[in-house]
Amino acid sequence: MSFKDELKKEQTDLKNSKRPYETAAFLVFAVLFLQQLAFLIYRFWNFVKDSKGASTGWFSTTSMTTPPLFSRVLFIDNSKYIYVYLAILALALWYFLIYLLVWNYCRKHGYAKWTWTLLVVFGPTILFMPPYIFYAIYVFRPYFFRFIKTVIEEYKAYNPKVPFPEEIEEKVEQPEKEMEPESK
Repeated sequence: MSFKDELKKEQTDLKNSKRPYETAAFLVFAVLFLQQLAFLIYRFWNFVKDSKGASTGWFSTTSMTTPPLFSRVLFIDNSKYIYVYLAILALALWYFLIYLLVWNYCRKHGYAKWTWTLLVVFGPTILFMPPYIFYAIYVFRPYFFRFIKTVIEEYKAYNPKVPFPEEIEEKVEQPEKEMEPESK
């Protein structure tokens, strides 16, 4: 299938989706991705315009939406063109890995591909958690959801009138004291 056919198929899947959260996740992902690209193009344009052969820093602060791999390469030395180009290559590698490890994997297995891609790529900045936490939840989601299901089932089965075994006091039998003869 060509890229154009694949794009058309994805478009019809989103329009005819029985999972509206997938369409919403795609829209949120698209807005955040375009915002990230616009920000990076604007910063790159300022870097080229302001540098003119001089040593200037491209980023004084990191953006909330820049991927960690991009930021780490850029902060090696953000005043040199080579590191800016390496950072852009790292950004391309980042999105290729996201496509390969998250989006494509979910597509092949029938999972919510746009939702998981949104959570892995932009979840850390939206919910203020590190990316590896989201990736760990993504990878171990069957066990994570099984744990949540167990907690919910135990909560539904909980009866406050029935005490837990730990709350029941054990009766300790004390040995009877030998009776001493009564003194007269």
